[in-house]
Amino acid sequence: MSKTPSKSENSIVLNNKNNNNNKVVNINSTYLTQGQEIINNHYFFSDLSELMEDTKFNAFFDKYFTDMNEIKVTLTYMKLYKEFKNKWRTLTDTELDKRINIYLMWKMMKNPTTNRLALHTVLNHFENPKSSDIFNDIQEFMSITDGTEIS
Repeated sequence: MSKTPSKSENSIVLNNKNNNNNKVVNINSTYLTQGQEIINNHYFFSDLSELMEDTKFNAFFDKYFTDMNEIKVTLTYMKLYKEFKNKWRTLTDTELDKRINIYLMWKMMKNPTTNRLALHTVLNHFENPKSSDIFNDIQEFMSITDGTEIS
């Protein structure tokens, strides 16, 4: 009969689902202290740890961040969502309702031509953030190609 390893203050017990053996992993309290210091002093790591501990975000991440193509498309939608909200606020001094925002993105992304443009424009913006205004580039293209304006 195997004995379950004990858990001390500086260790945790990991359950191995494959063979029902438990493993004790020692955790150096220095790592905990240094990790907390990093979280306290570095916004990126603080934000990252909060985001990665959020169950809603993790469900979203697991569902839509499956490979590089899905990641690019998902980030494009996220960026467009923010760009539409920001542009709307600039134009109207009000908040854009999420239903309208979703409709605008859906309309743009269901058309193969504007879909490619949006993907290209957003990905180009990620590569060179200061070089272009995403919304203006998309609006200009749509005005030229079919007379439709997003504003």
